[in-house]
Amino acid sequence: MIGLDTNILLRLILQDDETHSQKALALVGGLTPGEPGFVNSAVLLEFIWTARRQAKMSREELKRILGGFLDSDNLVLEDENVIELALDEMERSEEEFADIFIALKNRELGCRSTLTFDKRAASGVPGTELLA
Repeated sequence: MIGLDTNILLRLILQDDETHSQKALALVGGLTPGEPGFVNSAVLLEFIWTARRQAKMSREELKRILGGFLDSDNLVLEDENVIELALDEMERSEEEFADIFIALKNRELGCRSTLTFDKRAASGVPGTELLA
C-alpha cells in the first residue's frame, strides 16, 4: 500500500497541470487491489476543502467523486464507514461534507456532541451544537 497526498488527488481530478496530472494518472493507473493507494482522512478533508473553495467544485461533483473513490478496488480510504454515512447525510441535507464527517467521526469516537461557532453547521448537522 502507498499513501497518496492531497496534491496527487487534486491533479488526478482537476487535470489542471499537464505534467503532474499525467504522472498522477499513471500512478493511479498502476495501483492494484494487492498494492492499493491509501487516502487518510486528513488528505480527504484537505482535498474536499480545496476542491470546494479553490476549484469551486459543486457538492454533487464531490459526492460523485467520493463515491468513485469508495467504489475503487485500487484505493483504500481511512474511515470508509464514516465517509459513507456522511455521503448519506449529504443526500438529506445541504450541509458540507467536512462538517458532517467531523460530527460523525466524533460520535464514532465517543463524543456526545461536537461544538462549533458555525451557526449553519450547528442547526443542520446532527450531533453538532453551537457554542454560545
